[in-house]
Amino acid sequence: MITNKKILYSLSTKLNPGFFSENFTLSDLLFFDIETTGLSSKTSQVVLIGLIQYNLEASAFEMIQFLAESKDSSEEIQILENFCRIALTKNYLVHFNGGSFDLPFLKHRCQILHLSESFSQLPSLDLYRELLAMPAFFRQMPNHKQKSFELLIGYPRKDRLSGKEMISAFQEYAKTKNSSTLKLLLLHNEDDLKGMLALTSLGSLKQLLQDSYEITEIQELQEPNLDGTIETKLLFQLSLEMPVPAILSANTGFCYITITENKVKIKMPLYEGTLRYFYPDYKNYYYLPFEDEAIHKSVAAYLDSSHRQKATAATCYKKISGTFLYAPGTPKLPLLRENYHSREHYVLWPFPEPVSQHLSSYLHEVLKTAVTIK
Repeated sequence: MITNKKILYSLSTKLNPGFFSENFTLSDLLFFDIETTGLSSKTSQVVLIGLIQYNLEASAFEMIQFLAESKDSSEEIQILENFCRIALTKNYLVHFNGGSFDLPFLKHRCQILHLSESFSQLPSLDLYRELLAMPAFFRQMPNHKQKSFELLIGYPRKDRLSGKEMISAFQEYAKTKNSSTLKLLLLHNEDDLKGMLALTSLGSLKQLLQDSYEITEIQELQEPNLDGTIETKLLFQLSLEMPVPAILSANTGFCYITITENKVKIKMPLYEGTLRYFYPDYKNYYYLPFEDEAIHKSVAAYLDSSHRQKATAATCYKKISGTFLYAPGTPKLPLLRENYHSREHYVLWPFPEPVSQHLSSYLHEVLKTAVTIK
């Protein structure tokens, strides 16, 4: 087994905290990536495990790679034992789609080789799952492979091998011990590890879900539609504390979001018309057919009984005319609908006092829905 160690002084140790727990330290984390001879853990072996951890003495990240020099099971055992030894000193394992492949593969290989392991009990952060939990910004990507996310943020990958080519490269190295092939194997794994570190910068997107932004401007816009009509839209502009490392956009159907560094723009159409606010306690109301509205029983008691009828959930409403915004989620504002069975909710614009409180609640629901909508 070859052990390759390198202090990565060129890598910033200022990780974006968005994907991590509140009180994490760099020493808690172990980034890892594996290379195997195939996809099946029953018939394939682990031939390379690369790790990145924080080196306290160097005050920098350190990379360690364990590479088998042959297909002999003793080589794989050494690799697995070294991984287990280091993993057990950490509090978080960080990987890209390792929850679906790397971790189950490693666990099964340990079982087959009769090795004890407890790394599978450690908290695990899967960057792939974290990113796809915010799908709105990543729908237009050709695929969701790690290399595609790296291209999105401009990570300068040097490696050009695919996973299938890595298998062939290892088979060649096991036979020839060619130094050029060895460099290719280690470079591929190194770029996978450094790429994961780079992808943590997308954790700044979490600010949109955590109310970690400042509302800087709100303005009404008049924009032409394709049919030549003019549509009024509302533009919210936000400022993020931590910049996003890519220019991103998302069209959710009810809003359009663009992000450039620490600037966020949310554009939403305004609607004119009449909607209904449905009172929740309909048993305390009467419906007035002529007025097409409901009133409280304390007031209805003064009306002729022929002009009123007990309200039902579907007729217990007040009609409101004005300008409205689509309202996803559950903002702390009165929600209006076209009719009782409508799924879409709206809120009256402009918001009532205190505006800042209602605006914060509303935008939180908009962003939470828009960013995570499947």
